[in-house]
Amino acid sequence: MSSVATRTRPAPTPAPELRSLFASHPVPVQAGTTLRRILFATLDRADRVPAEHAALWDRFVRILEQNQADPRSTARCAVLANLVSIIVFDEPADYAATAELEAQVGQSRLARLQQRAAIALEDDPALPWTTIAVRRLLRWDLENRLGNHPATEVDVDVATTCAVIAQNLVFEDLDPEGVAATPIVTVAQLHRLLDHGSITDWRAQLSAVAASPWGPYADQLLALAQSSDRPSALAAVAGSVEQCQEWCRERERDQVAREIRHLVAVSGASQREFASRIGTSPSRLSTYVRGSVTPSAAMLLRIQRASRMLQRQSGHPVLAPRRQDAT
Repeated sequence: MSSVATRTRPAPTPAPELRSLFASHPVPVQAGTTLRRILFATLDRADRVPAEHAALWDRFVRILEQNQADPRSTARCAVLANLVSIIVFDEPADYAATAELEAQVGQSRLARLQQRAAIALEDDPALPWTTIAVRRLLRWDLENRLGNHPATEVDVDVATTCAVIAQNLVFEDLDPEGVAATPIVTVAQLHRLLDHGSITDWRAQLSAVAASPWGPYADQLLALAQSSDRPSALAAVAGSVEQCQEWCRERERDQVAREIRHLVAVSGASQREFASRIGTSPSRLSTYVRGSVTPSAAMLLRIQRASRMLQRQSGHPVLAPRRQDAT
C-alpha cells in the first residue's frame, strides 16, 4: 500500500520575532507609536494564551505574518490585536487600548477595521469570538471592573467609550435590504436575543429596524421591552432604535449630498456660478456638496431646477436625477 506524503503547515512565527519585524516599521508620528505599542502589548502576552484560545491565537499570528512586510498595516494590525486581547486576556489595559484606538483612528474607521478583523479571525459566520468581544465592551459593570486601574487613568471615560465602540461595530454591517429576520414577537424571544444572540443575530434584527426605524416593527420591539421586567432590555432596545434612526438620517444626508454633487457636476457650471443661480453663497453651497449641511426641501428643488436649466442652456441633454439607494 503506497503512502501519500502530506504537506505540513509551517509553524506560526514566534511572537518575539513578529514583534521585531513590526518594530522595524517606520512610525514617524505619535499615532504610529501608540498603535505599535498596542500591538506589542498583545504579542508580549503570547506565553499566557490559554489552551481554549490556541487556535484563535494561531490565526491571529498568521494574519500578522501576512501583513508584517507592509508598514501601512500597523493600524489594522493594532485593531486586530486589541480585539484578540479582549477575547483572550480581558484585562483593564485592553479596554484602555480600545479607547486609545478610537482616539487615534476615529470612530468610523475603527468600526471598519474591527469588522475586517472579525471577518479575518472567524471561521463561523455567526462570529462567536467577535460576539464575546462586543459583549465585554458593552457589559454594564465594566466601569466598576476597571476601577482605578492605572491603565485606565486617561482623559476619557473608558467604559462609555468602549460601549460606543461596540455599538458602532454592531452597526457596521447592517443591511436593511438583506434577508428578512425572524420577527421578535414575545418578551421571552427578546430576552433570548439579548442573552444568547450573536452579533449576526443582533445585526439581522437591527437591519429590520433600520429599514423603517419609525415603523411598526421598531414600535413593537419597544413595546416588548417596556413590558419586560428588565430595565436593561428597555435601555438596549430604546438605544438601538434611536441609533437606527440616526443611522438612517446619516444615510439620507449622504444621499442628498451625493445628489447635489451630481446636479452641480452635470450642470457644467462652477460651484460659484451655480451658487449664484440658486441665491446662495459658494461657501454655503460647499456645505451642501460636502454633506455637512442638508438644505431645506425648497432649496433642494431650487438646485434641481437650476441644474436642469443650466443643462438646457449648454445644449446638453437633461439628465434624469440619480437613482437613490433605498434607506
